[in-house]
Amino acid sequence: MIAIVSGLYAASPTAAAMPVVTARLPEALEALSASDGMQLWWIGVMGLTGDVIFAAAAMMVAFGLVLRGQPIKVAGWLGIALSNIIFVGVDALVGRTLVMAASSGTSEAGFVAAKSFSDALFISGTFAFGAGALLLFGPALIPSGTFSSRAISFLGIAVGLVGVGAALICLFGVDAGQLLGLAIAAGSAIFLIVGMRAAKDALA
Repeated sequence: MIAIVSGLYAASPTAAAMPVVTARLPEALEALSASDGMQLWWIGVMGLTGDVIFAAAAMMVAFGLVLRGQPIKVAGWLGIALSNIIFVGVDALVGRTLVMAASSGTSEAGFVAAKSFSDALFISGTFAFGAGALLLFGPALIPSGTFSSRAISFLGIAVGLVGVGAALICLFGVDAGQLLGLAIAAGSAIFLIVGMRAAKDALA
């Protein structure tokens, strides 16, 4: 579901859906006003549901790892859970508040405030996601791991580095919103693979 939401973000006007620098906020309002906002509306529908499910699942996995005494992975899964909790706010703002603000003739100042808050949450959520991925996949890069697990871990670490790096440069005013989206989309695909492998192992 998160992968579908990532696709909806990619199909939406970039300036409206992704974090942008202050100079591009008028562009975001213009792009959103010119569109019908349906992609963003569906982000609100599917994103909120997917974020809650993903966050709950991540916390359940973290609890299981606490019992098994794996604190680094616990921290990683809690980072993923925190990211999804933050993205509940992002998807609510993007899929509901921004669409209504653009279509109802809200003042530009009101839209800018909502968009700036949404962007700040997006950056924070991506940082938490990237940090969580680094903590989760880093320990798996060990000589005793299988080739496939190490390959997935390598990709997970790459995604984590992109997420953390993009979030940090965005905080310093760099227009790197698309890198944030790339990190979340790629990370969602990797976690889908991890989930499918775990389900296969459980049924074996």
